[in-house]
Amino acid sequence: MLDRREFLKLAATLSTAFGITNLPEPVSAALKKLDPKSIPKLIYLQGQSCTGCSISLLQAESPSAATMITKYSQLAFHADLSAISGKKALELIDSFISGQAGEYILAVEGAIPYKKPEACMIGHKTFAQHLEEASRTMTAAVAIGACACDGGIPSAEGNLTGAIGLKEFYAKKNIEKLVVNIRGCSVHPDWVWHTIVHLVKIGLPDLTETGSPSLFFSKNVHENCPRYHDFQQEIFAKKLGDKGCLFKLGCLGPQTDADCPSRWWNSGQTWCIDANAPCIGCASPLFAKKRDLPFYRIASQG
Repeated sequence: MLDRREFLKLAATLSTAFGITNLPEPVSAALKKLDPKSIPKLIYLQGQSCTGCSISLLQAESPSAATMITKYSQLAFHADLSAISGKKALELIDSFISGQAGEYILAVEGAIPYKKPEACMIGHKTFAQHLEEASRTMTAAVAIGACACDGGIPSAEGNLTGAIGLKEFYAKKNIEKLVVNIRGCSVHPDWVWHTIVHLVKIGLPDLTETGSPSLFFSKNVHENCPRYHDFQQEIFAKKLGDKGCLFKLGCLGPQTDADCPSRWWNSGQTWCIDANAPCIGCASPLFAKKRDLPFYRIASQG
């Protein structure tokens, strides 16, 4: 007889094999109706980040990343993906931010160095200046990843740059503009692409209290974990690789809301708990905030 964990893994494998995806129904319907001529362009800017979210976005499947940035969205600029560079790239960015190139959605990856803006420059302007100017012309902003949403690792306690997320940055500047937070370190490609399709074709999705799409961030990782029954029975793993609940090894599932237990990662092949690793809470607003927050805990003896 299969236990819950084995059943979920088998279901995910079969879903992938038969081409079944985790598309939310509103997004699935919207994809069929998208008119490429009416899709706003995306301007993707990066601040204090490791570019991990951009790498993750390229792993999208059903639709593929290439399809998403050509058919279901129009990626006008991305520092890593665009062929254009140098002066021409700056002119392209300025044409959108100035409002001359038409409607666009601003995608932001990475934190903003609020106390030391010169730490992050795009051309002759600070990252912060670009974001402030874009607030006057963009349709909406999508903060991609933990750094863009809440500051992430760059904003950890004791940092010198005063790194913060996009929503907090706009609040400090008294700018009222829609910012959709898509957390994760790195972010799941489905969370980003499906949100953008929703924004373009349907409109603003329902958001959680922390500004993230409820489609993906309304369920608690701990309560939907395949090892939840171990937690209830107080069966705890004592070291990595052990069976049982990983809470005593640092699992932060109880403070994290995301659909990782049902969506899985790497094309539906695995996710943290399935790989015998605790959830590090990367989709939580509290991720990496405190310097003494351990990603792993030493299990108590006995």
